[in-house]
Amino acid sequence: MVPLQVKCLTTDHSLMDREQHITPPNPKDEVLRKIGRNLLIFQQIEGLLKMILGNSKVQGYARTLALHQEQRIDRMQKDMMGQLIQRYFDEILSSSDEEPQGPGDLREPWLSSSFKITIDAAVAENQLEAFEMMREERNRLVHHFLPYWQPDSPENLIQASDYLDKQREKILPIWEHLKVVAETMQQARQELAGYVASNEFGQQLELLWLQQSPLIQLFCDIAMQIGRSDGWACLAHAGKLVHMQLADDAAQMNATYGHHSFKKMLIASNLFEIWDKALPDGGSRTFYRIRKS
Repeated sequence: MVPLQVKCLTTDHSLMDREQHITPPNPKDEVLRKIGRNLLIFQQIEGLLKMILGNSKVQGYARTLALHQEQRIDRMQKDMMGQLIQRYFDEILSSSDEEPQGPGDLREPWLSSSFKITIDAAVAENQLEAFEMMREERNRLVHHFLPYWQPDSPENLIQASDYLDKQREKILPIWEHLKVVAETMQQARQELAGYVASNEFGQQLELLWLQQSPLIQLFCDIAMQIGRSDGWACLAHAGKLVHMQLADDAAQMNATYGHHSFKKMLIASNLFEIWDKALPDGGSRTFYRIRKS
């Protein structure tokens, strides 16, 4: 799993503002400083959006998970601000409970995790409006600020300085919001990484991998098709059907799942009940049925 890296350039804007009161600034230099200050905030907002979106969804086969995550983050770097905002509200603030879909034919462990924030629809709409306002303010500064820049007019310099201060106050809540989201995501991913590294996760992963295997799924299907009215099916008979339908999987059972016999494999899956019925000749016949939930 790709580790989450939060690179947030935290500029102490309040300190910068306090320093300006020590020595009266040159109006022209002050406007230039505020342009740079606001541009830095916009860049931080864009960087936080890309970081959050790049790490909000992790899915893929275990052995290629890191590569897929790296590719997702790289693709995110090409998105424009408008695209980033739309993805943020579609993927992070979406109220959809749709589960990610994995491959139809799972041949190895496939992992998926996602990060979302649950908020009221009205709050999400207000947030979207605030982000769109931020995008428009960014475009004004980057593409349309030139008419404000009249360095030979003290009056216009004062107006430009005031405009930049008001713009800063508008966009700071967006910056603060994304910092909190990034910190929350980092904490969640650290907890997830700790769980993934635990023995409990390894055991659960192995169990899920076994339960979703073609062999176990076929044993389930056979039990439902040939089982008696009480659900019990003869394991020997089912084993013959499995050998006929999944010969290669059965031959590689020990190498793939670590079990020498169908009986041990069914017991390990924890999906079945096993019954060894004693026979008159002293032997026994094994039956199995799907465990009731």
